[in-house]
Amino acid sequence: MITRTAATIVAATAAFACAVTAAPAAAAPAATPVATAGAAASDSNAGSLVLIGGNLKEDATILQRIVDLADPDGDGPATARIAIVTAASSTAKTAADAADDSLNNASANGLYYSALFERFGAETYAVPIDTAVNFAGDQYKPSNANDPKVAREVAKSTGVFFGGGDQMRYVRTLFDCKQATDEAFTSCTDTKVMTEIRGVLDRGGVVSGVSAGTTIQQGADMVTGGEPYQAWRDGTTPGYLDDAAALAHLPYGGFGFFQEGLLDSHFTTWGRQARMIKLAEQTGHDLVVGVDETTALVVDRATRQGEVIGRNGVSLLDTSDTVIDGAVGTGTRWSYLVSGDHVDFATGEITPASPRTEGRGTDAAPAPIADVWDSIDNPDAGVYSLTDLALALVGSVADQAEGTTFETAPQYRTVLDRVDGTSWWDGGFEGLEVSIEPVD
Repeated sequence: MITRTAATIVAATAAFACAVTAAPAAAAPAATPVATAGAAASDSNAGSLVLIGGNLKEDATILQRIVDLADPDGDGPATARIAIVTAASSTAKTAADAADDSLNNASANGLYYSALFERFGAETYAVPIDTAVNFAGDQYKPSNANDPKVAREVAKSTGVFFGGGDQMRYVRTLFDCKQATDEAFTSCTDTKVMTEIRGVLDRGGVVSGVSAGTTIQQGADMVTGGEPYQAWRDGTTPGYLDDAAALAHLPYGGFGFFQEGLLDSHFTTWGRQARMIKLAEQTGHDLVVGVDETTALVVDRATRQGEVIGRNGVSLLDTSDTVIDGAVGTGTRWSYLVSGDHVDFATGEITPASPRTEGRGTDAAPAPIADVWDSIDNPDAGVYSLTDLALALVGSVADQAEGTTFETAPQYRTVLDRVDGTSWWDGGFEGLEVSIEPVD
């Protein structure tokens, strides 16, 4: 769920990944997928995923990869057909709004993304599904999710792209769920269109998405909103909350295409590590995969291999040994992968694209920083603060670095520790230990 404005944007794990070939230090057990509710409807592990963390910026590397993966015969991009699903966006209020591809609504975004993928040589089909109908002649409507004609058009596709917005809109439009006042769904079934989307993947196609379009692809306990500070202070609530700052999750989850762990977008861009450590610990998940903006994790579902492409990074938070006692959290291991880095989810092995360094660096120890979680309440908030601190630490002579939250009463401190198995490379690292505690 997007909870910040564009103005705000401007203004891990050795224990998971530690089957490291270059360093035979104690390796953790291989990661295994968590059984998920949403995953139950998938018939195979065929196909590929391209999980984009947000703010696509028309990145050519990411877009070209999606088109290439949607070309199952290898005959060139002319054979790729991408179904564009944008129901996570707001609903167009007028026909003029729906036709203006510079606006942010489901119909306008369908036009925008269709034109974008066509520039890369793909045929497109804008799937006309939305959460409501607001004007006469609106082609985007909820009933189309069970329209056989629309489903047949999706079935002709070799790839699917999910736009951003609010992932709960995908739940409301592509699933038929038992209603509850708090929307804490535990049981859902697929609409006809959702069934055909699964078919695209099961036939070896690609499912891709940006922001909410990435988050929706996990299974059980999908995050539905929440800011890091409130998440750490208060914990998670099942359902979908009116208070966007409060941490909440959907027990049934999303589509279940990605079964390796919890997913989150805009991840270290917006300092979301704390919220997902809390969610994983409370819901019993051993791995969090967080994707930064203008970055994608490409996953081959059959081999369980992941590759990072794009401009920033992908975080792996191993929460298998995380313990949260009151407001004190220990035992999380954080790894950060950048473009060209690979991860084998079956074994936990991380393969960097550049040479790996073990031990300390030569730079000066980083100073403590304020607003380490990039608070939405801070008018001067930055981005990537905790990641910048981690990268400064691994390249320095120090073994520890820390930062505090912008919020007080209580205020929290995040401590990063270099431990056995920590290593680093150009732009990335493996196995920093993360601890969170109240400030005395």
